[in-house]
This record gives sequence, structure tokens and C-alpha cells, in this order.
Amino acid sequence: MLAWAAGFFDGEGWAAAKERGVQARINQAGHDGVPEVLVKFRRIVGVGRLKGPVLEEGKQPLYYWEATSRPDLARVAELIGPWLCPVKRAELESALGRALAPVVWPGSMSQELAWAGGFFDGEGSTFLAKHRTHTNHFVPVLYVPQSAEIGTAPELLRLRAAVAVGTISGIRRPHAPGRPYRRWRVFVVAQVQLALHLLWPFLGEVKRQQARRVMQLIHSQPDLPRGNPAFGVAGARYCLRGHDKWNARLRPFKGRGRNEEDPHNDLRQCLWCVREDARARRNKRR
Repeated sequence: MLAWAAGFFDGEGWAAAKERGVQARINQAGHDGVPEVLVKFRRIVGVGRLKGPVLEEGKQPLYYWEATSRPDLARVAELIGPWLCPVKRAELESALGRALAPVVWPGSMSQELAWAGGFFDGEGSTFLAKHRTHTNHFVPVLYVPQSAEIGTAPELLRLRAAVAVGTISGIRRPHAPGRPYRRWRVFVVAQVQLALHLLWPFLGEVKRQQARRVMQLIHSQPDLPRGNPAFGVAGARYCLRGHDKWNARLRPFKGRGRNEEDPHNDLRQCLWCVREDARARRNKRR
């Protein structure tokens, strides 16, 4: 579970040198006492202390794991350092004043999914978004934001590679003092289910409950009709003018070049429309 702990630290942790030593910390909010993910992280690394709650009006109680001694931080760096992404590795190296052990990722599929589960436990969320074209219908969204000084955060690239689904957005610019960020999202139902299936063994109960609530509503909705009714009952068989594309060809289709890869490419175009448009152009030239 070192990969999970590294992913969780990549998402929520930080480390720095202080005037009187070093400090590393992971914050996590929770209504029901110390969040289980902090307890899990403390159990894996075996050092540090759990503290809280910190109470602030209008916010959830805040709990945190903290390590303030050099031996403890060195222990954390030894265990999870090889699995960390560059930003948090650099923080630990700067705090300790020495290089960490070499990177060991990408590892096996289960190890990378464990890292992704930890990272999602720290930064991710599952929520409902309104369907763009169907009122009172919702789509599920897996969402992870991450900022980077240059380009795309390696954490987002690693997450997408681990689950093999999702898209990474362009730069989003929030109001000050927020930093520009990109976001990894999955919003196709089948892909959301696949990603959750892969991450599920490594997710904490909070993220699991959040995903359950979303998917229960999604599966309670009726299926939406597929296709454009203007194309006719048979879908792509009829063009917008009502021509039967299946019976428009006068001789068998023979693909050339890239068309050879798609045996159904002859059905993408209405030959009746092509002939009518060509005839209209010839008549216009006369």
C-alpha cells in the first residue's frame, strides 16, 4: 500500500524545511472524527501524529497528519519517495537536504491503480452534472483538478494512464488568489463505471459513498433515446432528405486508401444527394 500512500501525499500532502527542523502535513476535513484516510496513511508510514479538529465557522472540522522530526520525515521519504511524482519528491528532498531513492514507477497495473486510488482519495470527487440537452437528466462526473507551473501536471497524466479513460482540460483560470489549473474528467457513463471499478479496491469509504449516491441516481434514470429522429427509424439508413442510403448504390462499394479499413464507409454518405447536387451544379453551369 506504499503506492496508495504516495498517491494520497501527492494529492494532499506537503513538506518543507522550517527554522527549527522540518515539517510534513496532510490536511483532511471530516464531520465524524479523524478521517479514515489519515488513519490509513499513519498506519502505512508508521510515524507522525494525528491532530485536530481545527474548528472554523462555516467550514467542516479539519484534521491532519503531521511529522515534525527529521527521523520521521526521513522514514516517510524512504517508504513513499520512490512512488511520488516530481513535485512532492522535490519538496521532501529540499526539506531533508538530500536526494531520495530512485523512482520505481510506473509499476504493475495494481500498483499504479493503488497510487491513483490514493490520489483520488485526496483530490478527486464524483458528482452529478446536468445533461446538456435533456432537462431533468443527469450525467456522472469523475473530477480531479491539479495545478502545475508549466504544462500539464504529471499527476493528471499518471492518473489518466492508470485508468486509461478520461480527458484533461486546457488551462482554467480561477479568481485570485487561486492558481491556474487543469482538470481530469470522465463523464461517459460506461467510462465512469470502468474507472470506479478499477479504483474501487483502493478508495476510502467517503469517496465510495459519494460514488454510490451518484451512480444510484444515474441507474434510476430511464435510458435516453439514441440517434436523431430526423434520420428515420433505422438511424443512419435515411438521410435528412429522406433518401434510402442502403439502396442508393448502383454497384458494390470498393474502398480505397483509408476507406478500406471501414467496410461500412459506403453508408456514411447519401449517393442520392450526391447525384442531385452534381446534377444541379451541371444545370447551373449551362
